[in-house]
Amino acid sequence: MRVAMVMPMSPESAISDVMTQAVPRISAEWELDVWCPTEPAYRPCPVPVVPYETPSPNVRRALATYDLVIYVLGNSPWHSRILPLTQSLPGLVVLHDVSLTDLVRHTAIENGTLDLLAQQLEPEIGHERTALFTSAFPADQAQAWLELCAEVPLDGFAIRRSLGVVVHSQWHAGLVDGLTLGDVTVAPLPVPSTRMGFDSNQEDDASDLLLDLPQDALLLVTVGAVNANRRIDLLLQAIADDAVLASRVHLWAVGPTDGHTSVELSHLAAALGLSARFAMTGRVTDRLLQAILARADFSAGLRDPVLEGQSASVLTQFLAGLPVVVFDHAHYADLPDDVALKVDPANGQVAIRDALRLLVDDPDERLRRGEAGRDYVLRSRSGTAYAEALLEAGARAMSVKPMVDMTEELAARLGRLDLARQPAVVDAVTRFAFELFDLE
Repeated sequence: MRVAMVMPMSPESAISDVMTQAVPRISAEWELDVWCPTEPAYRPCPVPVVPYETPSPNVRRALATYDLVIYVLGNSPWHSRILPLTQSLPGLVVLHDVSLTDLVRHTAIENGTLDLLAQQLEPEIGHERTALFTSAFPADQAQAWLELCAEVPLDGFAIRRSLGVVVHSQWHAGLVDGLTLGDVTVAPLPVPSTRMGFDSNQEDDASDLLLDLPQDALLLVTVGAVNANRRIDLLLQAIADDAVLASRVHLWAVGPTDGHTSVELSHLAAALGLSARFAMTGRVTDRLLQAILARADFSAGLRDPVLEGQSASVLTQFLAGLPVVVFDHAHYADLPDDVALKVDPANGQVAIRDALRLLVDDPDERLRRGEAGRDYVLRSRSGTAYAEALLEAGARAMSVKPMVDMTEELAARLGRLDLARQPAVVDAVTRFAFELFDLE
């Protein structure tokens, strides 16, 4: 079977990293080509890579010659030249994020259709939200934007014509169930590799932090982009709320940050008397990230609201043998109870403080959870296991393809007959098709 997988191939794309881990196993079963938007450089890949400039009709026609197209989507501009193809040629969609609001907006801006999209959305989401959606993102609206992304995920733009959907948590599967004619497959996302391609263009500016860290300090880290929904503010408040934590714990936010968030968190740390124990490293190299994780004692992944379908950064922290404190909601709730230390988001600061005290006071508990986390990802989060789930999803998508083709042909014929706006006719034809092909 000839299969095209359409995904970013930038060396710096974490999604490209995990998807490429599955390619060797998939290519043993399918004749696989990887199609990708053009980039200055490409990640090494064991199968042919076909770059394209734009999602043009010629690209669409070329992809239509394959037996199956797999679209890989995340909520970033890297995918803006992939999203339009999902709307013109049905395929299997791999969703890495629950919300695609940023992606849909960015794609509309690139295509010059933002105003038209806003007109379509306003009756559904209201004037105030539509105004925010079309805004230039004032820094003081960061939290409001995250809430909009969670409440208006716009994932239908990617999956409404799909042959099936692949997600990475049971929680996400429940959110998209019923939005595609095909099946929803939950696949075990691999742990990102320790070589993400960052070393070539990044200096280890934060390396002095490790040299200056006291030997007896307990290092708590968060890993990933520092923004409002990572709830580093709650971590700072929880540490300041407890004398033992405030005297022993150093908190580092490892990852890129914007100026507004950086200033806000710096001011909060100063107000709480934690400036000497709090650091934002900025974007770091692969080498420095591994050094920080090796030195860290525990970590936190406190997303709220949750916009991704699975946390690759939490898996990375598990692999490093770190106990991880998470909120007991969204895909984090799917994690084994003996691995992640889950806290009630409704209790916020108090629950986080108590969890941190448990890990500070009980080194054996830190060690036990750290070993359980590493064992969990080594057992269940390989590229091969991921590939097996994708192969199964692909087989299911192929079985759905005739049904999708039939529904689109029915819709086209009703349109040509000027019957598409006759609800009684549409209901009768749809009901008959569902009964005839057992689509319930």
